[in-house]
Amino acid sequence: MRSSTRRALTLGCFAFTALAWSGCEAKKQTEYVAGVSTQVQVPRDLKAIRIDVSVGGIVQFCQSYRVYDGKVQLPRSLGEFPSQGKPGPNPITVTVSGFTEPFSESSGNTVFSDCVAVAPKVGAPGQGTRILRRSRQPYVADSVLFLPMPLKFSCYDKDCGDDESMTCKAGVCVSSTTDEKKLPKFTDELVDGTGGACFNASFCFAAGAPAAVVNADDCTYAVPNSPPSSPPQIEGAPPNPFPNGGEGVNVEVAYDGGLNREILDKEEQEGFTIPDPAKPQQFRLAPGLCELVKGYGAPDATHPEGVPTAHRITAVRASGTCRAKGQFQPLCAADQLAAMGVDATGLSALSAAPDACKSTELRPPKAALIVLADDTHNSDLFYSAAAQSTLGLSLADPAFQKTELGLGFFPGPGTCAAAGSFTPVVQPKLARLAKPDVVAQFSAVAANMGALLKPIDSPVNLDGALRDAYATLAADKFSTYYRRAVLVLGNRGFDQATCGQTPAQRAAAAHTTNGIDTYVLMLARNTQIADVSTLPPGAAELATAGATIQAYDARANKAPAQDAFQTVVNNLATCVYDVDDAAARPVSGDLLSYTNPIDPTAKTETLAFNGACSSEDVAGVGFGLDPGDAKRMYLCKASCEAYRGTLRNASLYAAQNGQPPIAVPVFSHKAGCTVTASGGAGSGNGG
Repeated sequence: MRSSTRRALTLGCFAFTALAWSGCEAKKQTEYVAGVSTQVQVPRDLKAIRIDVSVGGIVQFCQSYRVYDGKVQLPRSLGEFPSQGKPGPNPITVTVSGFTEPFSESSGNTVFSDCVAVAPKVGAPGQGTRILRRSRQPYVADSVLFLPMPLKFSCYDKDCGDDESMTCKAGVCVSSTTDEKKLPKFTDELVDGTGGACFNASFCFAAGAPAAVVNADDCTYAVPNSPPSSPPQIEGAPPNPFPNGGEGVNVEVAYDGGLNREILDKEEQEGFTIPDPAKPQQFRLAPGLCELVKGYGAPDATHPEGVPTAHRITAVRASGTCRAKGQFQPLCAADQLAAMGVDATGLSALSAAPDACKSTELRPPKAALIVLADDTHNSDLFYSAAAQSTLGLSLADPAFQKTELGLGFFPGPGTCAAAGSFTPVVQPKLARLAKPDVVAQFSAVAANMGALLKPIDSPVNLDGALRDAYATLAADKFSTYYRRAVLVLGNRGFDQATCGQTPAQRAAAAHTTNGIDTYVLMLARNTQIADVSTLPPGAAELATAGATIQAYDARANKAPAQDAFQTVVNNLATCVYDVDDAAARPVSGDLLSYTNPIDPTAKTETLAFNGACSSEDVAGVGFGLDPGDAKRMYLCKASCEAYRGTLRNASLYAAQNGQPPIAVPVFSHKAGCTVTASGGAGSGNGG
């Protein structure tokens, strides 16, 4: 066997049949010409690849190649490869594996030196295998077809096993079978990005902007300012500066806080589709990509809330300038280089990146929140108006991923009954799982207020409801949680000691003894009180005693409601993070990053280590470590405030379309694995 390589840009091609190999010139005996492409950062995320070809499960060819050797290079062509036999019914399987371990025949890594005995396996110790792509198709006589083999970041660190019939697409394991009838005839322009039909990313995304969320459940979006994604401006929301740049649709996603960016194809398995032809600028991400947006897949016994994904999509941008990029349309040559983070000569700013660079999503410590809502007829407007919908959106905030949420109503039974009588109607559980139950409770009241809302003159019993909510949060289950809080939604009786103490006295004791905070929000008018210029008696005192400084009043102006909800989210679930293993906690030299999902370029914000920062209240920028907890870290005060501002704006932007807040997760990156740069398509930045 002999092989040869020559320098390429971002695409490599090789040609093969069941009988013989030929070069990219695609001689008559060539049946498929496979192109290897990627938009990941080279060489940080891809230092070597291995190509395997089997016929009927029997390996016919195996060779490894450097991807970066001072400049970007991938296999451009293969020399002749003799094989025995005749064309038959056995399928031809092509496997391309990507490694963050550099290729060297003397490295001792058997995945490079022993093709027969050692198969690449994602995550296998010592291999450095980060991605594996398979394609299985039948022998086709007298045809020269192009077989794309893209190495997409959505499939990094996803193991789909050793079965040749399976591969990864969009982060999920699917059939590797390729319908050969859909493959185009091979031409050079499908490979090198120099033809007139290549996709000009720098031009097509010059007017790119954050996609408008149409339906967060199935990841349907729209090009900004295209009908009907131009909602009326809501009070408090940032202005919508995003122009409609045309009538086409193209989509770019950012991964892991800006670590990688990828332009998607209009394709149903690992790109996007147009679900309604009557709305040509609305698009829907492939189901697997939608899981990466949410950060979780289907549940299992260990993860009832859903199995966390290995990576996250942290921004979705869209542009209407150009016709949608097709599956067989390469990026133009200059854009291929930019997508991999290299300059026009093929040089990378990340050439010294260590092996096995991998981002880690930082997750907040556990927290718990109980919502107490007044269910008397003086709260009719809350249950009948959009106020409860606003609350439902806020409870869906992705920052609540480790916060448990419960719901209780007051007055409760109508008299000050024994302790424990105000058991929450929704028992505390992870907010994402509790939110549908909370919304269902509110919706049931709204549908039958006459029967479910209590008379206006019912005893308030907020005192008793608080007593039992605090007791729930003080129980052993929640004793080690980082933050615990109660949110009171009401507009009367904040000062009544109906069960032995005033609500403010209860709140002060809960905060002093157990560190439980209390938030107060008037979300709807009391129909008995026309004056909304002053707070109900005891409201301000309750908030002060509960250590949350102010009572929020949204009776005449709904903007404070969003601030109140965002404050609860921020205090419970942001700027403080835990890692599972103390050894994984970022240290000096490492970086944190997050993507601003509503910045026109999906800007990447990076935070460096600050040794003076030991809590989110310490002045300064960057991140610091908890001196008393080896698994905890903080964003310094200025960086925390900036991050919380990004969360608020992202929440308001989504709320304009009646959608839940956009996730803005924070990621850590080991020293040398990222650069402090920002930008969108064509920028060549790796985060």
